[in-house]
Amino acid sequence: MKKNTQTILIIINVILILIVSSCLIKNFISTGSQTVYVDNEKLFDNFNMTKELKRSGEKEFNSKKTITDSLYKKINSSEITLSEKKVLMQKFIQSKEELEQFNQNFAIEETTKIWSRIHSYTAEFSKENKYQLVIGSQNKQSVLFADENIDVTNELIIYINKKYEGLK
Repeated sequence: MKKNTQTILIIINVILILIVSSCLIKNFISTGSQTVYVDNEKLFDNFNMTKELKRSGEKEFNSKKTITDSLYKKINSSEITLSEKKVLMQKFIQSKEELEQFNQNFAIEETTKIWSRIHSYTAEFSKENKYQLVIGSQNKQSVLFADENIDVTNELIIYINKKYEGLK
């Protein structure tokens, strides 16, 4: 009887160990590291903030370009004197330099703002979806292989646009 009880206890212990082990393995697998990737270019271009800032930048650029174009037309007019032409040429050169400077500064500043916002939204998105690593790739050039099943670009675009619009 004593030997029978010991055998039953051993069997119960083995079963309990198997149950606990399988629970731990299941828990590890379900909460394990999950790596996904996104297409940076698609993400950036489809972010509503990018589209919005691009529109406002284009308006300001076009306004400045109109002034530069107007100066250019005046310079080529036959109705102005040589001294007026020299003054207009200096204004034209200055206007053209300001236009180029605006274009460069705008692109750098706005791109920095956009990526900063994308990074903060991506951190929230990752926490909500329990992603431990989100890899950004430019048309998969920096990633040698990625299964299409782990591409979350479209989900992240929807998420960041909802966050940006205040819908989430």
